[in-house]
Amino acid sequence: MSEEKAEIKKQEDPTVENENIAVTSDEETAGENVGEHAEMSLEALIEQMNQYSESDNIFSISKKAEKIRAIFYQKLKQISKEDTFKDIEGPEEEKKKSTLHPLEVEFRRVYNKLKIEKAKARKKKEQKEDHNLQIKKQIIEDIDKLTNQKESLKKTFEDFRILQEKWRNTGHVPIAQNSSLWASYHHHVELFYDYIKINNDLRNLDFKRNLQEKTKICEKAEALINEKSLNKMHGNLQELHEHWKDIGPVEKEKREDIWERFQTATKLIHKKRNDYFLEMKEENVKKLETKNDICKQIEQLTENPAETHTQWKNLSVKCREFEEEWKAVGRLNKKENKIAWSNLRESLNHFNQTKNAFYKNRKADTKKVIQEKLSICEKAEALKDSTDWKNTTQQLIKLQKDWKKAGYSPQQKTDKIWKRFNSVSNTFFNARNKHFKALDSEKEKNLLAKQQLLKEIGKFKPSEDGKSDFEVLRNYSKKWKYCGIVPLKKQEIEKEFETVMNKHFDAIKMNKNEISKEKFKNKITALKGNKKMLDKEKSFILNKIVKQKKIITQYENNISFFAKSKSNEDLKKEIIEKIESAESQLVILKEKMKIIDNQ
Repeated sequence: MSEEKAEIKKQEDPTVENENIAVTSDEETAGENVGEHAEMSLEALIEQMNQYSESDNIFSISKKAEKIRAIFYQKLKQISKEDTFKDIEGPEEEKKKSTLHPLEVEFRRVYNKLKIEKAKARKKKEQKEDHNLQIKKQIIEDIDKLTNQKESLKKTFEDFRILQEKWRNTGHVPIAQNSSLWASYHHHVELFYDYIKINNDLRNLDFKRNLQEKTKICEKAEALINEKSLNKMHGNLQELHEHWKDIGPVEKEKREDIWERFQTATKLIHKKRNDYFLEMKEENVKKLETKNDICKQIEQLTENPAETHTQWKNLSVKCREFEEEWKAVGRLNKKENKIAWSNLRESLNHFNQTKNAFYKNRKADTKKVIQEKLSICEKAEALKDSTDWKNTTQQLIKLQKDWKKAGYSPQQKTDKIWKRFNSVSNTFFNARNKHFKALDSEKEKNLLAKQQLLKEIGKFKPSEDGKSDFEVLRNYSKKWKYCGIVPLKKQEIEKEFETVMNKHFDAIKMNKNEISKEKFKNKITALKGNKKMLDKEKSFILNKIVKQKKIITQYENNISFFAKSKSNEDLKKEIIEKIESAESQLVILKEKMKIIDNQ
């Protein structure tokens, strides 16, 4: 029965192939169900773990349970920074237990329940495998007994088929016994074939059945190539290899072909799985580079540390955005994921240490800042009732700027001082607004009075008595001055007044110097209320005064150079006249300066 023995040897090869694919990779499972529980609350994670502990197939959810455990402690670590459980009196063990978060206590209870159920299931599985081991040992013994039976070949072969079917339907045995048991089984199968010397018809029928069964296995293996789940594809291929080993030989001419077909399908499945891992590895490299780049950007946030609370607040927002971006890149394989998390923690720790150092230093300055702000508040309170609107406004604005420059201090410590300071500002500016509102009303009345007076001035007609006309016009100027300031947007009426008055002064018969002086008074009167223009006019007069004084000094110096000769008398007389003229102009300029100062 060499052909049957050769076929049995062939069947041992799939075992080797199967061993090569039997290892389930963490990389493969990492790609599935990513983020499935990431958004769940701690309470929901506890409930999910409780459901797992009541599962009928505890081993199928073992990895999911460990994943939930990891997520639970990640979330717990985040909230534990805010929750503390200290100052517990009693024995050390009781204190240690009391420092645990209440949800961690509940989670441990449920997780321990899962471990107990898992231990029970493992013990039950071991018992089942031991039971299966005894059944398969008995099957081998029964196959061996068939060689001693006196039944017909047909009856003996049918009994053999029943034992083969029973072998296939019997579950797993302890892994330590699997190889030796399998070798013993096939050894006794070979002995059986050698013993019965099965006739060609019966053997050919058996070969035909085995070929049909192996063809179905090949078809199922070929169909697995289209399976989307690598885990399912891998597991089903293992089952097919197990099934293949339990089927007897086929006729010699077709053995190589059917085996090659099964091997080809197996290799394609392995290639698809290996391609997936290669692609995943490349993707992991890119993801790790991206995550490391984000870590560098987090570190760069503190290359030029912020100097204010607002700046640190903005940097903290940016840091959280980078952290979320890092997480959004996705999970890596187990080894590189650990490296990536280590890099992120290092970057975040560096950021937080720099930030904490800033607030620690600023805390030392808080007392000084509070004292400075209190001083600013007291200065403002001294100005609260002032009616020097312009200067006080400038002082309060400066105090507001000083408040901002004083630096940061906790709100709860300066809130009371700020309310005092703000109340002072509001009191003053409300009073100032009320004052200027009243002034605006008064200016409107002044405008109406000046409009009426301007109409009256327009009706003036000069007479032959220049002195009398001059007094009339001077009285108009006095009345105009007493009317007061008009709204800024109506200032053009002052120009109209100056133009009309100058026209009338030019028409009367009066000394030109007196008229010039009065016209200048009218000009200054028209500028009343416009400080900028008055200052400009005053600066212009002062410059002319300085210039006239220089001219006088220059002429006086020139006279000293002339000898007391008759030939220079005319030139000397001319210079003296120029000095007198310059002094006369200087007097007029000084009178104009007095007019400006009297406004």
